[in-house]
Amino acid sequence: MTQYTSVSPAETGIMTGVISAGIGYTLAPRKYNLEQILTQKPDVFEKSFPKEVMQNAGKEQKKAHNIILEGRKILKDAAKNNKTDAKLAELLNTPKYSKAYRAVKDFLPKARVQTAIVFGVIGALAGIFGRIIFEDKSEV
Repeated sequence: MTQYTSVSPAETGIMTGVISAGIGYTLAPRKYNLEQILTQKPDVFEKSFPKEVMQNAGKEQKKAHNIILEGRKILKDAAKNNKTDAKLAELLNTPKYSKAYRAVKDFLPKARVQTAIVFGVIGALAGIFGRIIFEDKSEV
């Protein structure tokens, strides 16, 4: 007589969710440095500093965020004249931007955790639905 153990869709979902969360945490970007923050694409920048998080930030963090936004605008304008590299080097050597980066860099690790949560939820749902769809119907 052969014994079978069955794994429920919920157990499969939990298992794939945990694995996916680990993968999401690993693949999420580490803290960006000042150069990366100043030069990253607008959508990535918005994800790094979500509006909800910045609304709850203190005065110093909001001021620092505005300084970084100003630097990004300066670089965007410099790109029109093909002088981005020179302007970037100038901004990186300006204490104002270094200080602003130090004030807002504490917000950056939160993006890593959020990515892990999103990957975990998606993985769990995929595991549950996959288990339900591909479950062996011959046992019934």
